[in-house]
Amino acid sequence: MNSRRSSRFSNILGCEVIPTDFELTAECLACILRQVLEASEEASKDVRLRYQAVRDAVIYLNTASSQEWDHVRVASELHRIVREATGNPDPYRELKRMSNRVALEWLSKSRGTVGSDLGLIDAVSIAALGNMIDYGAMRTFESPAALITKAVDTRMDPKIVAQLERLVKASRHILYLCDNAGEIAFDKVLVSKIQSLGPEVTVAVRGGSIMNDATIDDALDVEMTKLANTITTGAAVCGIVPAVCSQEFLEVFNEANLIVSKGQGNVESLVRINRKPTTVYISKVKCDPIAKRFGSKVGSTMLAIEKAGSTEHRSDGVL
Repeated sequence: MNSRRSSRFSNILGCEVIPTDFELTAECLACILRQVLEASEEASKDVRLRYQAVRDAVIYLNTASSQEWDHVRVASELHRIVREATGNPDPYRELKRMSNRVALEWLSKSRGTVGSDLGLIDAVSIAALGNMIDYGAMRTFESPAALITKAVDTRMDPKIVAQLERLVKASRHILYLCDNAGEIAFDKVLVSKIQSLGPEVTVAVRGGSIMNDATIDDALDVEMTKLANTITTGAAVCGIVPAVCSQEFLEVFNEANLIVSKGQGNVESLVRINRKPTTVYISKVKCDPIAKRFGSKVGSTMLAIEKAGSTEHRSDGVL
């Protein structure tokens, strides 16, 4: 890679980026290349353009410098390559719209389960549910109400739950990092519950189209913007990379008392940032590297709290 592209991932505004034991593996590369193929298929019906996208992705992997080898940087660059090769600026546009619509319908059908008296941990479970449902494949055969009830019935470590509630109540300003489209509708349940406990909440979505991650258009679709102050990261990157984030986002990031992070892309990038507020990770554990990093199991739901360089975690049963 040339120095111009590498330099855009340098450190700014006090977010100290550090090396970690959580590095790119052969398994990660196989997963990312699978995503490239899927993205190219979403982006174009032209087989030649799909081939060009995959070919350009492989060339990038063969020429990238070792300094760029982390999950979020590599994945984000490869998806940029797919967009450029196919001429499609948002390959997942229709899938994201469908995901938002389905998620809102499911929540609407589950109004009796998701009430105003919902506890914090139940709200966390429902927000986590959004990270578990494969909207694209639609492979779940359970009713929306049954899925929500199962999420609410999920048991979590009381110690971690109590710590989470103390952190929320003690915080003045919480930054909530969204992950995918569709999932952002479920995030509204947790954002609303957090607000009812006192803190001000700022919600952040991606600054541009990247995979099926939520953008400001998705926040508008599900009316997240009516519930909480909503900003973007300022970058079309599938995680939080300080060097390409906007100053507005970084100021909120640095001033927040607590970060609530949804999804794996945010986990993969935030673990590399040393100087950050206390962070709560809520995610489905989707691969072995993440499972090993947090002592969890693939397929489980992770609720982890990272504070002062140490991490307490709980891996809950598969929903």
